[in-house]
Amino acid sequence: MHFILRMLVALAAGATVSTAASAAEYSGPVRIVVPFAAGGATDALARLLAPGLAKELGHTVVVENRPGASGQIGSAYVKNAPADGSVYLLALDHSVVIVPLITPTAGYDALRDFSPVGTVARFQWALSVPNSSPATTLQQFMDVAKKDASKRNFGVPLMGGMPDRIGGTIGNKAGIAMEAIPFNGSAQMMPQLIGGQLASGVTGSPEAVTMSRANKVRLLAVTGEKRSPLLPDVPTFSEAGVPGLNLNSFNAFFAPKKLPAPIAEKFNAALRKTLADPEVRKQVSDMSLDLVESASIPEAKAELERTYRFWNSVASVKQ
Repeated sequence: MHFILRMLVALAAGATVSTAASAAEYSGPVRIVVPFAAGGATDALARLLAPGLAKELGHTVVVENRPGASGQIGSAYVKNAPADGSVYLLALDHSVVIVPLITPTAGYDALRDFSPVGTVARFQWALSVPNSSPATTLQQFMDVAKKDASKRNFGVPLMGGMPDRIGGTIGNKAGIAMEAIPFNGSAQMMPQLIGGQLASGVTGSPEAVTMSRANKVRLLAVTGEKRSPLLPDVPTFSEAGVPGLNLNSFNAFFAPKKLPAPIAEKFNAALRKTLADPEVRKQVSDMSLDLVESASIPEAKAELERTYRFWNSVASVKQ
């Protein structure tokens, strides 16, 4: 009897090891879904990380853009994808956390439907105006908007969350109603902002820094508690007289909720090795992103839960 019990225990243990091993040994190509159009910062980040991930995972890694509805289309696609390590989502906290809180028809929930497998970087949001604008400060922009209703619009790369909150907060401060003009990503918005078809626009710091250095737009303010070291001459919104915009955003990898732990850990290990590469770190910094110190799964889960609690508690995003 003892011999039979020992055999059963050994077989069960062997089966567990075998299952874990097979779970961590997915043999097909890996797709990274970006829920925004090609050409934006998230897309560029995915394409930067793909070669390193392919090397560490031992699989072909393909970046696939599925833009639309402020990230809903790509996010919902990954939510419904097989939880076998074949598909991951590289997205902003916005599309995963905020959109489903403000859009009941989104069909997914950050905590219920996704497993965070690694935070990559954090960034600030910036308000810019065309070089043709008479406003050189945020206060001047508000003064112009008060006098001219056609100057009260602001382009956003996605609806809801911090971009909308920036426009709404400025409007509240100025005592006017600002109009959000939505686009499917910053890449689609920037030409109209640069060309003056938009009175202003909200972009992530990567796009803002690129446009500013090329002298294509004028930056008026950035989110966060302190100025960006890449934009030392641009004040925070608080410094510019519009408080309440201190929260920044992050880029992270997510997987379908039921992804087995061995697969998640294998992907996370590959991500951390990729992010440790000096050339990758330099290029991420050149993209005006703040690389996370640790891309661990526990850290990613904690950041997701912290962000979820914040936005879930903000009445203005629970429409």
